Amino acid sequence: MNLTPDLLIRDLKVALRSLAHTKGLAIAVVLTLALGIGANAAIFSVVRGVLLRPLVNRDENRLIYIRQSAPGIGIENTTFSVPEIQDLRAGVKTLSAFGDFSTIGFTMIGLGEPREVRAGVVGGSYFEVMGLPGSGPAARHAR
Repeated sequence: MNLTPDLLIRDLKVALRSLAHTKGLAIAVVLTLALGIGANAAIFSVVRGVLLRPLVNRDENRLIYIRQSAPGIGIENTTFSVPEIQDLRAGVKTLSAFGDFSTIGFTMIGLGEPREVRAGVVGGSYFEVMGLPGSGPAARHAR
C-alpha cells in the first residue's frame, strides 16, 4: 500500500472525527498519554541525575587512595582492619582529612535462597572528604 500525503491527511481527519464522537475516550487517551510521557520524563531525569552523570568530588586532584596488599596469601587489594585505620589516621600527618571506606559481604536470608550481598561501609568523615552534597559543616548544623 502506497502512503501518500493525501491519504495521511484523510486518515487523520477520520481519526479526529471518530474521537470527537467519543469525547470520553478522547479525554482518556489524552490523559493517559500525558501521564505516561510525564512519568517517563520524571524517571529519566532522576536516573540521569543519579546514575548517568558522574559524581564530581571537591578537589578531586588532591584525593589519594591508600590500599594494602597481602602477596603472601595472593590478595592484591585487601581491606584494612579498624585498628589499622586508626593507626593510619594517627600516624599520617600530611593529610588534611581522612575518609575511609570498605566493602563487606553480608549474607541475605529470607528471600529465597541465602546469597551474599556486597555493601559499602564508610567512616563518619567520608562524605565531607569527598565533597559530596549534604556533607560538611553546614549540613551538620542543619541536623
